[in-house]
Amino acid sequence: MEFIHFKIGKDDDGRRLDRVIRKFLSEDNLSQLYKSLRKGLIKVDNKKQSPDYRVSENSELLIADFLIKNNQKKQEINTKHFVNISNISVFQNEHLLILNKPYDITVHPELSNIVQNQFLNDKNNKTSLSFNSGPLHRLDRKTTGLIVFSQSLIGAKYFSELIQKHNVKKAYLAILEGKLPQEYYWTDSIEKKDEKGNYFHTVQVNTNTEKSKLTETKVIPLAYGKYNQLDITLAEFVIGTGKQHQIRAVSSFHGYPLLGDVAYNAKKITENRFFLHAYKLNFPKNSLGIPEEIICDLPKEFVKIFPYP
Repeated sequence: MEFIHFKIGKDDDGRRLDRVIRKFLSEDNLSQLYKSLRKGLIKVDNKKQSPDYRVSENSELLIADFLIKNNQKKQEINTKHFVNISNISVFQNEHLLILNKPYDITVHPELSNIVQNQFLNDKNNKTSLSFNSGPLHRLDRKTTGLIVFSQSLIGAKYFSELIQKHNVKKAYLAILEGKLPQEYYWTDSIEKKDEKGNYFHTVQVNTNTEKSKLTETKVIPLAYGKYNQLDITLAEFVIGTGKQHQIRAVSSFHGYPLLGDVAYNAKKITENRFFLHAYKLNFPKNSLGIPEEIICDLPKEFVKIFPYP
């Protein structure tokens, strides 16, 4: 039997063995992991150990190669799209990975699985086996643009603190139905609709119940055009809050739904999609080597409908 060897890093020292191997065999349930440990398919320093065994820095973790290969196959089955990370990478250092997410792919589990596989196979990742790259915020499946993944514990904590303190600014580009006449600053409350049994959920605006969440949305018209005789506006959105479907729901509520966003009262178009792109992130000055401004390109389908002025 062939084993793949991994060195226990300093950030893994003292962690439970089952927590460490969970990152390599994420598609297996706990009973499968425990069975593999009992059979000796997973070892530490060539010895069988219990799930609660505490690993030590510089020890050697051995995992049967077929377990890892089977786990990767399960992840591929659960991922509809294949994405080459190098083709969509906008920025990467030892702390953060920032990608330009394609249209119609979920951040979790699809994109996350692809990023995690790359992270685990990265020979330069020496400090931790149990830590794995993960998304630090979210984008809807049909929203494109900048999405941030952790590459280190330091990077994860840094970005999470920025989000909590509203110190990272997110800007979006969108194509709206109608001619937005001027810049607006919308303050609204939204809440998720009670749609039991549905996989897809929408939100409603200004319901003013206990479940309502306050949103802040700044919208700036950039250019005007036509789509099949319909007035359209290319607009920039800067959000002070990041609630689910915030831009889509609030824009529709104020009379300017995203072009093609039929879930929020837009007219159906031949492209059968809507156009919302997270194109810019602004960071404060930092010591982690992250630029103060990061911008990514628009999808070609977006540019086809409304070339950037």
